[in-house]
Amino acid sequence: MSATETTPATVAGAVSEDLLAQWREQGYLLLRQVIPRDQAAAFLAAADEAIAAYEAEPGFAHPGSYTIVQAIWRTAGLDDLIDHPGTFPTILGLMGPYLQLMGTQIYVRPAGRESDFQWHTDAGRSLQQIRVTDDSLPLNFKVQFFLTDIPEPDRANFCLVPGSHRHEFPEAGFPAGTDPDGAIQLRVQAGDVAIFPHNLWHSVAPNHGDSVRRSVTFRYGQMWCRPYDYEKAPAEVLARMPKRRRRLLGDLGEAYIATDYYKPHDQLEVMLGT
Repeated sequence: MSATETTPATVAGAVSEDLLAQWREQGYLLLRQVIPRDQAAAFLAAADEAIAAYEAEPGFAHPGSYTIVQAIWRTAGLDDLIDHPGTFPTILGLMGPYLQLMGTQIYVRPAGRESDFQWHTDAGRSLQQIRVTDDSLPLNFKVQFFLTDIPEPDRANFCLVPGSHRHEFPEAGFPAGTDPDGAIQLRVQAGDVAIFPHNLWHSVAPNHGDSVRRSVTFRYGQMWCRPYDYEKAPAEVLARMPKRRRRLLGDLGEAYIATDYYKPHDQLEVMLGT
């Protein structure tokens, strides 16, 4: 199985026609080495520190794969991924400037295990049957930052079915251990990034290797949607953020009104730096 490689847009707010065509037809982008490897190593160190603290908490008992939500609440070491110059222009180009950061997660996929996951789409039945048109802005999508090399299959690879975002997910799903037709496993290096919408069929491969896969996923959505893994960003997190990142976390300032979640007057200035 293989995956199409692409080169990201380099102009804020713009995505090349080739990338847009792939996004519309295949339902995902795989951006190679958009995070420099030294930066990816630093982000991995921050994630590992958060993982160690999480596993040290009383009551921790996750012998298999697990996910740590509200990742940037747990470490400031991932802040630069929010609007990283290697990815944010593409995010803006796909989502548009009226967007928010809806959730941040750290994924831990242990070695020597079968997959703990079945094929699914994100957000359950509430969004499973919503498929926007090919030329519409997405409702939300995930940006998965790979922080460890996954050069072979069955190393807890991210799995997907290209083009499945155009089709209704079977209500009965798929039996455990069974892949849909056309399924692929992404082979990636630390610093690669995958972007995919909520309705793309995806899963995780078994990890038959001897290393733990760690990755970080940020979910972006239209700013009028509800956040995914938090109600309101804590004041102490917002305090360390510059204005654009605070806005991405839902901070509209002191004197805002409800319609600002749809059309804040300074959104283009804040997002694009205009």
